Amino acid sequence: MATTPMSDAMLDEFEARGFVVVPAVDPSTLDRMRASVRDFAYEILGVSSGRIVGDDLDRLHEHVLAGDAANTFRMALTNVMTERLDVGLDVFTAFEPHLAQLVGIDVLVQRAPNVVFQPPGDPRPTELHRDAPANSPYEVVVWLPLVDCAGTKSMYLLDELASREALAFHRAHPDDSEGFQRYLDEVAELMVVPYGSALLFWPGLFHGSLVNREVDSRLSINIRYKNLFAPLGMKDPFRYFRVLRTSPLTRLGLAFERDEG
Repeated sequence: MATTPMSDAMLDEFEARGFVVVPAVDPSTLDRMRASVRDFAYEILGVSSGRIVGDDLDRLHEHVLAGDAANTFRMALTNVMTERLDVGLDVFTAFEPHLAQLVGIDVLVQRAPNVVFQPPGDPRPTELHRDAPANSPYEVVVWLPLVDCAGTKSMYLLDELASREALAFHRAHPDDSEGFQRYLDEVAELMVVPYGSALLFWPGLFHGSLVNREVDSRLSINIRYKNLFAPLGMKDPFRYFRVLRTSPLTRLGLAFERDEG
């Protein structure tokens, strides 16, 4: 099993642009989680695996109607995954050396993953937004597709410089939505992220998705990690996060403070 962390060049890219695509270092954990998600999806839909062409999550739209039914399926899948998997641990394990370079070894993880299901032609893509300042700017978002994602089946984002320029444009021209959209069309990048890799990005970046014009479905997870001691955002840390792991030093320090207090 590979355990190689990000190279210096990849770390430099993350710092300069606010994002980087990295391969899983423990693909077996990722594969097991994906297999469970596939089984949960079939269970929710009442479909045997042999009836889905290629036994692949790409084809889920053949059994889910668009619109409200797609969102109902997504919510049901989110609930089952939260109850029956430890997604936060599995994702961290699959990408641990990369994430540890960014958030350290005293780690908080988002309690419940966000699941996105976007069948072809679904008219409700994710609107352009950024996670900070509601979320802490000291978090990292892991965007993990469970299928190969490229083109309109993927997500788009603006890098750190473009995000700052977009924010400045919006503040200077709050009523010029057409001009803002033209700017986004010029600078937004559609990500290419195959299954087995993840997009790590800073929550201050603008991002979103388009109507999926490809022939296959998109199924993806996003989940956030931060250091236990990093400054918080506006969300209640005890409701939004849970402690994933702590270092021996931190455990000694917490025990000392508890006993002394």
